[in-house]
Amino acid sequence: MVTVVRPRTTAGVVTVMPVNESSRHSPDPSAVQRAAGNALQSKAVRVEKLDGYLFRTYRLTTAKGFFYILRSRPNHNIRLLRHEENRLDDEACSLQALASRPDLIPARLIEYRPSSNAIGSKYLISGPFGGSIFADVEPSLSRQALADIDRSLGQYVRRISAVTGTSFGSIRQGTSFTSSSWTKIFALMLESVLRDGEDALINLPYEGMRELLRRHRGSLDKITQPRLVVMELSADQNIVVDARQQQVTGLLDYSTAFWGDPYLSDCFYKPTASFVEGFGKLPNGDNDERIRQYLYVLYHALLAVVRHYYRPSADGDELEARRDLTTAMRQLSVLPAR
Repeated sequence: MVTVVRPRTTAGVVTVMPVNESSRHSPDPSAVQRAAGNALQSKAVRVEKLDGYLFRTYRLTTAKGFFYILRSRPNHNIRLLRHEENRLDDEACSLQALASRPDLIPARLIEYRPSSNAIGSKYLISGPFGGSIFADVEPSLSRQALADIDRSLGQYVRRISAVTGTSFGSIRQGTSFTSSSWTKIFALMLESVLRDGEDALINLPYEGMRELLRRHRGSLDKITQPRLVVMELSADQNIVVDARQQQVTGLLDYSTAFWGDPYLSDCFYKPTASFVEGFGKLPNGDNDERIRQYLYVLYHALLAVVRHYYRPSADGDELEARRDLTTAMRQLSVLPAR
């Protein structure tokens, strides 16, 4: 699993502040409280603003012991990459499409407001969630408990990966981001990040990456069954756990769900031994599997470099990502094309 620096969570009820010009950039807390109460049909909803998330995220806690998540657009001064623009729409559609699988997706879509009338921004409420956000309890857990949760995450991802679709790409119906070809969808995803990098004038071997994709498209063509993928899955602040049972019970964010090759998910970028034990054997046997593995490393490393330029963060290690990118390109250059 990718190592993620645990964000510090700001606890406590959101303070009600008067509406002013800054409300265009941050939802009015009283409006958030009102929207949460209306959606959950309760006047006793505790609202907490959580830090460490790209989209503004609030935890909504009721007297019943469960919690819900309200997610809205980031501040306007936060630069989003191309593939991040429609995440609320994507999550709403994903939760609706997967509602028939409560064994995998225990959360449901409670409310989705695609307009900004209610709180000054489009927003989505999902839940209920039982247990704790992993980032909140991780410091108090033993090494063995952490390994058990990592193993449980591997088992959870294995169950998600067993869900099949009819075409690759978006779970949303009626979008152009669907195809019968995994090669085409992966190429579109890679090209989106490449163009973000070019727009920002980041010094990277763009044409070299495009050429490696063209050279090895035959190995991607071997993937013919679309399966459920949650691309950005493994961050501690996205995982919900039962700390007593040391089990993963769900995920907070399904906005990066799509139909593809499960091994592109970030949880396979640098998996721990416990995760692999829970998931099962990883694909690294034949030439096609190794090629796909390096193409996926290339994608994640490229994304990390570009994201760092758009939103510099102390959590990110650009030099390590560039080293991973260089290693993947070197290996793809010497592996024979299929």
